[in-house]
Amino acid sequence: MLTVCILVLYLVSCGASPSITSDPTPAPALESQRTETMLVLWYAWPAAEQRALATLVERYNRSRPTMPILLQPKSLASIAAEFRGAALTGSGPHLILLHSHTIGDLARDGLLLALDDRMPSGDLEKLIPSTLGSAQVRDAEGEQRLYGIPLTFDTLALYYNKANLVLPPSDIDTLLRNARGLTDASTEPPIWGLAYHLSLDKTIAYFYAFGGRIFGESGDLVLATEGSEGAERWLAWLRDLRQDQQILAGTDGIAVDNALMTRQALMTVDWANALPRYHSLWGENMGVAALPGLSAADGAARPYVQSDSICINAQVVDSSQQDAAIAFIRYLLEPEAQQVLLNAGKQPTLLSLDLDGDAVELAAARAFRTQAQQGQPMPNTDVIYEHVWDVLEQMQNSVLRGLAAPEEAVTYADEMLRERLGLPATP
Repeated sequence: MLTVCILVLYLVSCGASPSITSDPTPAPALESQRTETMLVLWYAWPAAEQRALATLVERYNRSRPTMPILLQPKSLASIAAEFRGAALTGSGPHLILLHSHTIGDLARDGLLLALDDRMPSGDLEKLIPSTLGSAQVRDAEGEQRLYGIPLTFDTLALYYNKANLVLPPSDIDTLLRNARGLTDASTEPPIWGLAYHLSLDKTIAYFYAFGGRIFGESGDLVLATEGSEGAERWLAWLRDLRQDQQILAGTDGIAVDNALMTRQALMTVDWANALPRYHSLWGENMGVAALPGLSAADGAARPYVQSDSICINAQVVDSSQQDAAIAFIRYLLEPEAQQVLLNAGKQPTLLSLDLDGDAVELAAARAFRTQAQQGQPMPNTDVIYEHVWDVLEQMQNSVLRGLAAPEEAVTYADEMLRERLGLPATP
């Protein structure tokens, strides 16, 4: 089934105690160091996360010297393409850490090992379901198979300054009412209760909340049929936000970012990887909450959930290396390892990891976990990004810029999708 929606905007960017005490550096990326008793792991994490990963690898290697892990850093922009090129020639690393949205086409080309039957089911049941879904791909027989094990995840949440808002709103109407009450447009520059970048990746959670659908359960395109009413309501809601003089909401992400960075905005919607920037802005007053739904009881916001998943190169590993790779992956899912990743600013996928405590990072982690359990897996195949994403963006922007009414934008987007996907006209 072709899952709806998209979200390619994610490619860039993503603390609690106890702290990481060692700060090892990864081993140099020398192919000559690779031996049959060593597993090479490619990754592309920023500095803090890299140090955490190196710490875990160092600890693992001390306890399992027979088949140690060798880290090799790669560029985030090219890691997936470089892996593809190497795997197609029967080479490359044994293991690779990938953003889950890049997994789909690598799996369908036979470059990644399916892991459903290789990981104990009990281990998988301990992980947030949406993160597992982000690494699943439908095979030629139509069965969902797992091609990566999610170690950490990213999703959207509401960030707010607790100095101005003690409790997070339970529904979207309360959020907007509070935001308007906190706005002071008489000052120069104005103070905004809410600064909201109306990009598709940050608003599509409400497309689903309003009942919008792109594809139905059987995979049919339903945007202009059973999904049209919800899609039109969502577009009208976005248009009203854009026109609201008491809220800073629009397609200009720079204006929204400037208002936040200059402390002229008190709430926003953003990804978990942005946590450090809001902590630096608001300190102990930083609050994080799951996105409010359309009402306290219904219309839950369903943002996408991206994961950092560890995958096995199907082209190079033998059975003993597979066993060693699985042992290392299971080690990374243990509570101690997941805690190290949390300390480094990543959001852990282990549901049982203890997040109790008053620290702002722990409170944030609880909110992100709640949101991830309400969210949906981020699509992970190129067909979505190449054929659907920009059409949805055009649909949204045409309404926000006053170029089309919601119903016109939905009809045109449906026609464009049918043309691109080679589907018959709307029935």
